[in-house]
Amino acid sequence: MINRNLLSLTLATLLSITILHAAGGGPDRGGVRFESSLTSDITRLVGEEVCFTLTARDENGNVIRSWHEIGSPTTITMRNSTANSDTSTRSWNSDPDGYTWAIITSGGVELTVIDDTTWSISHTEFVDGVVRICMIHTKAEADIFLEITPSVPFLNQISQSVEFVADEITNYLVDITSSVQPEDAVYNMRPYEIIVAPRDRYLNVSNKEIITKFSARWPGEFSADTPGLADIFSGEVFIRGLTNYLIASRVEREKPIEPQHIMAYASADASIHGITDPYEVRSHAPFPFTLQTPVDHTILNLTKHANVETFTWERPNPPDPYWDIQISRFNPAVVSDAVEYTWHIVDSVSLTRAVRILSNNNGTEPQLSMTHGQIWGVMKTISGQATTQSFQCLWYVTATDGLYTTTSNPSPGHYISIAATDIVSVKPQPAAPTTVALGQNYPNPFNPSTTIEFSTTRRAGVKLRVFDLLGSEVATVINRELEAGSHSVIFDASRLQSGVYVYTLEAEGKRFSRRMVVAK
Repeated sequence: MINRNLLSLTLATLLSITILHAAGGGPDRGGVRFESSLTSDITRLVGEEVCFTLTARDENGNVIRSWHEIGSPTTITMRNSTANSDTSTRSWNSDPDGYTWAIITSGGVELTVIDDTTWSISHTEFVDGVVRICMIHTKAEADIFLEITPSVPFLNQISQSVEFVADEITNYLVDITSSVQPEDAVYNMRPYEIIVAPRDRYLNVSNKEIITKFSARWPGEFSADTPGLADIFSGEVFIRGLTNYLIASRVEREKPIEPQHIMAYASADASIHGITDPYEVRSHAPFPFTLQTPVDHTILNLTKHANVETFTWERPNPPDPYWDIQISRFNPAVVSDAVEYTWHIVDSVSLTRAVRILSNNNGTEPQLSMTHGQIWGVMKTISGQATTQSFQCLWYVTATDGLYTTTSNPSPGHYISIAATDIVSVKPQPAAPTTVALGQNYPNPFNPSTTIEFSTTRRAGVKLRVFDLLGSEVATVINRELEAGSHSVIFDASRLQSGVYVYTLEAEGKRFSRRMVVAK
């Protein structure tokens, strides 16, 4: 219980005043000081009165009993206190403005307020040169003391310091660290912070340990599978002072759908609780972006195998809503989604046969560079005919942050006419390659067919076979003698299941292997 009895404390402090003799002689120096028999500092609960006796004395230490007639107002300043300036702008949620406060009273009435930390008491309040004042301070702070002005050199006018400590726990602060400022919102399947603190009736954070449980409007919508995430909904936790947890929501809760909220409450008494403001759980699909080159309805003439064609598209800045997000208000580190781009090309009529390739640098760049030879192989894959010389296609790009996917503008994409009339006549090499080599298939991943290129230095038997990861042969692509030169073959994996396979070239006593991915 808070003790509101007046505490008679003698704290040597006083105000200076000039008293003129009635006969007009020289001034007598006098002032007001604190009176106390205590020598140590004071500790009190917030909201508990601490009272002091003020006495008007002259320079010889005598009480000036006529102070109420000949004195002047005394100014009292409360040092090291922020109670009256502590508003919701210093808080984390929607606590009311000025939820802590401090006052100085005399006879149960607050003294005249000068500002947040300064009061004035009239000399008429003194009786026989003495008055009692009381301080009430509701913010848990240390080293709070009173100072009387104007100062008098021969008087000690600084009081003892008081430490105000938090009272019994009556509620919780429960607040989220929003990813979207200034709104209350977080992102789906991305970590965010919840701040929890047990508090007293004046909203001071208490360091007393309290056994706590959590609930939510939809408690089953939280993920605890990722390392670093807290499973606060699994039972009881022990909280002491300000505590933070990282959690993640796995269900979108965007307006106008009713948003989410989280409550913390004492296991022993559910009336001791706190709740977050309602907040949204938002999607974070990559931002819209536009195709650039080749422009719509381009006619692409394939000439030499080594010639390079680059497909480009816009990269927004930032490319994704979840970009440079500070998860915790106590840790300045920021995180971002890794946006991955995939280039798609399909037949322009049925839009069924497709080739998909990650953009340059494993899907991180807003462009894809391919040689004319590779594009020719892609065209044959889409057409389904190894002898195709021209074909009408449509290309577009998708961007994903691992959870959401955004398709490029315009829809459905850019139309492109590919003609390979010239590339066939220039493909044969005038001289045989100098090494046996096996190239990486393209496209990769693929469905259902891909192009495999290799080279030999002389006429010899060649085996090109495909194995699964257990070492079982699943297809023989080539098993015959071939002339020296560069070779290209289309492998059809229609009968294979999705997965990783190894294709192997055996020629001229050498063996080469590479991996391919069938993605259906």
